[in-house]
Amino acid sequence: MSRIWAVCSGSGGVGKTTIALALAVGAARAGRRVILLDASGAARSADLILGMESVMVLDLADVSGGEVSLESALYPAPRHSGLRFASASLYDGTPLEAVSGAMLALQSLCDVLVVDLPTGHAGISRGLMGREDELLMITRPDDASVRACERLMQRARRERAGLSLVLNRTRKDFLRKGVYMDASAIAMLLDCPVLGAVPEDDSICYGVKKGRSAIECDGPARSALSGILDQLLGRA
Repeated sequence: MSRIWAVCSGSGGVGKTTIALALAVGAARAGRRVILLDASGAARSADLILGMESVMVLDLADVSGGEVSLESALYPAPRHSGLRFASASLYDGTPLEAVSGAMLALQSLCDVLVVDLPTGHAGISRGLMGREDELLMITRPDDASVRACERLMQRARRERAGLSLVLNRTRKDFLRKGVYMDASAIAMLLDCPVLGAVPEDDSICYGVKKGRSAIECDGPARSALSGILDQLLGRA
């Protein structure tokens, strides 16, 4: 049975799409059939990193409107066998509820459906996520990001899926200076387990220019992301 990994965040700039894309690429490299669904509308960026911005012309809104087939709105990712990309809507913020039928059909075509949710959203169409699925909340360990994450938690807990935190862009020097919060303190404050902590990594920026996801880069983030991926695959 396929699994859903829905990736969300309470505020922008925390690396939500970076994590979602890394997990999708990593799962495909591990031999899973993966679909990455970008639900960010015009604010999407995963297609740019994958080098697919010029080929995306159809989306799930077209599928739900009966204009095209589901397969027509699925695009194989260059360089990544087993990974296909789709967008809920290419041009606007079409709500996921409007394309829920197409999303349900996507699950039959993959082993893992990774959903990059819009910032501030903490779930997908009602009833699509079950206890075997995962809702991953991405946050930086600074006060403002954690506060935004806390506000989103109430909505996140309405989902039946497992709920975990991923701390992104962590820095030991900021932790020592008290600029960033400790992982255990964040887990206690939000009453939610931390699945992993991904360190700040300059190699990700350079990798993006070459069309590489964070899990393919050479810096310290790669090991942390691989550890998170292994845990998720172990639950699948």
